Amino acid sequence: MSNVRSFLQDGVFVPPDHPTLSMPSSNILYISRPLRILSDTSNATSRAVGSQTATRKPTRFILVDSTANFRPDYWNRLVAVFTTGQTWQFKSYKWSSPPELFKHVTGIHVGWRGEGVPREVRGWGRGVQSFSVERWDEKGGVNGAGRWRDREVVEGIWTAIEEGMKQRGWGNK
Repeated sequence: MSNVRSFLQDGVFVPPDHPTLSMPSSNILYISRPLRILSDTSNATSRAVGSQTATRKPTRFILVDSTANFRPDYWNRLVAVFTTGQTWQFKSYKWSSPPELFKHVTGIHVGWRGEGVPREVRGWGRGVQSFSVERWDEKGGVNGAGRWRDREVVEGIWTAIEEGMKQRGWGNK
């Protein structure tokens, strides 16, 4: 998880073992992000507002690399699962079947631009969305070819997460 903050918060993909990532790897990470979706879409002042985040209170997301310590109520708050495409990663989940899991939470698969989505991921249905980043170029580093696209990919990921939250009733309480 050493590169998760760099990617999901700062919008720059860096390989997890890259020396520029100074923070030690942890199994839990907190990210705050103002959401673009709001609960009452019937109200003219309550709607998706694009990048205007100044008046929106950030939502705190807790990212974990394992569900081993999940309490039963945590499953009700789970909004997304990042997958590499291996079914073994869901063995300890409440819903261990990927198609069933992705009926309850948004699935996110991040791969390399130019490579196809793994057959397994495609078979899990519409609950999993795939995104592609440029391969890392050691010579160019964070300023290398295609890194500017990382922010676009990250915004797509957050949009998918927020849309999944909205579909599952987030903010309607």
